Amino acid sequence: MASRLMLAFALAPSGTGATLAALSNVALPLDQNGQKLITGEASAMVHGSEYWFYFNDWGSCPGVDCCDSELGCASCCFEDPPHPMDQCQSSYGYNHTVQAYVTRDFVSWQNMGQALPLSSRFPGVEFRPCVVYNAKTRLFVMWYEDRAHLHTTPREYCVATSPTPEGPFQTVATNLTMPGWGRVGDFDIFVDDDGAAYHVRTGFDIVRLDENFTGPAEHVGFFQTPNASEGPSMFKRHGTYYVTAGTDCCACIGGSSIFVLSAPSPEGPWTYQGDVGSNPTPFDAHSKDNYVTKAQGSSVFRIGDQLIYLGNQWNSGLSESPPGPRQHDLLYWGLIGFETQESGPDNIAQFVWNDTLVVDVPNTRIV
Repeated sequence: MASRLMLAFALAPSGTGATLAALSNVALPLDQNGQKLITGEASAMVHGSEYWFYFNDWGSCPGVDCCDSELGCASCCFEDPPHPMDQCQSSYGYNHTVQAYVTRDFVSWQNMGQALPLSSRFPGVEFRPCVVYNAKTRLFVMWYEDRAHLHTTPREYCVATSPTPEGPFQTVATNLTMPGWGRVGDFDIFVDDDGAAYHVRTGFDIVRLDENFTGPAEHVGFFQTPNASEGPSMFKRHGTYYVTAGTDCCACIGGSSIFVLSAPSPEGPWTYQGDVGSNPTPFDAHSKDNYVTKAQGSSVFRIGDQLIYLGNQWNSGLSESPPGPRQHDLLYWGLIGFETQESGPDNIAQFVWNDTLVVDVPNTRIV
């Protein structure tokens, strides 16, 4: 097993109280049983010395290549219903569960089973699990988007909680309507240094959550991107708040852009910094090579002092023969770099493609 694990991840002492780990963008890590990670829309949570990952299980059907369709790679073939993604468990299937994994060193991965089984939610389409820890209630809180049916109005957001990070989580709130002007869709939850939690969603609106993290408390801010976009991730560095988001990407091949916004507080004002994820070539809706990471962003998390951008390389199994299942689409691990500015917040640097990302994993971490 060790030799198979090392194909995707390698370790070596760094000499600085940390260990060097190599994260692959061209192969998935393997769990304790030698099985590839089950992947889908991703949430990353650092808890003590552990790194927890939650993936929406997108099922075993093969991917769909929509790049030759009228609307191109990002369309999911919606312009020609019934489209192939309705035919089996897929990004719009009704049998989604959320799979949990934990690692301490990014070499050994433990499959912890279904964090959100079907028995823990209402029937329908489930999107975008996001898990955070509430230090006050000592509960782990999972938000997710819920739809009763693909072609009906969204059921809004749902919340599930668990006393343990592996779950199973139990749904405690449904039909949560968030204040603001954005739509129900992709979102992220950011927990600030003072313990306050913020919900940022496609649109874009920022809402401070209540003390239990199970509902909205107050709409505090909003921002816009140059083009319609989704998949926000919120984080903080040196007192500045950042949000990354990408152009709309319906489980698309080739990924999406990485728009960057920054602000002195969640309330704003939010300033657009630029796009750090597009290739410097004319955009072609039918091309798989418009974006550097080949992925759509799902989460930003810390490994020590390093900020890691985690994305999904949708339909990356199409090149296999036969095509690989959607639940084994590749991930993208990227180090977020910064360009120091004489005045104002530092800018996020342009992303570059790497087959492998090497990071320092602290040997110990203080909660």
